[in-house]
Amino acid sequence: MKIALLLTGNELMTGDTVDSNSAMIAQSLAVQGFDVAHKVTVGDDLNLIVAELEKLAALYPAIIVNGGLGPTIDDLTAQALSMLTAAPLVENAQALSHVNEWCERRGVAANAANLKQTLLPAKASILANPVGSAVGIALQHHDCLLLCTPGVPSELAAMLEGSVLEALKEGFPNASARLVRR
Repeated sequence: MKIALLLTGNELMTGDTVDSNSAMIAQSLAVQGFDVAHKVTVGDDLNLIVAELEKLAALYPAIIVNGGLGPTIDDLTAQALSMLTAAPLVENAQALSHVNEWCERRGVAANAANLKQTLLPAKASILANPVGSAVGIALQHHDCLLLCTPGVPSELAAMLEGSVLEALKEGFPNASARLVRR
């Protein structure tokens, strides 16, 4: 099954961060029967992100969005999904619980930046992130499954083997694992 990747972040566009995440995603999913057919990288521009999501959603049954879920003002993925699907951003109880537990384990109180990560499109489901403060997002847009992950490589790796793979298998039960030799 063919899927698309959308990577976001000015740091990817300027070369300050080298994109190793798309290779990790492609290698992880190939053995499960999912092939990356299209990859797009955009900066932290809300309108560009929404436009790319709209284009890709018309072409592919699934998109993995990597980046833009963190606590800073340039993390725009949740807002882009809200615009794309016309679903308002609301405080998600599961995301709130996750952020509070993450902060508690570190002995700090959740601040406004942390709590920004709990505002998700009303129609969204949570993808568990066992490592970081930002939960992933699963959302259906027309006939396309959108799966969103943080850009931090260690968080992405943990989610690929867990919640992302589970969501893909649930959404596309006919995809079959295969042996990949390198």
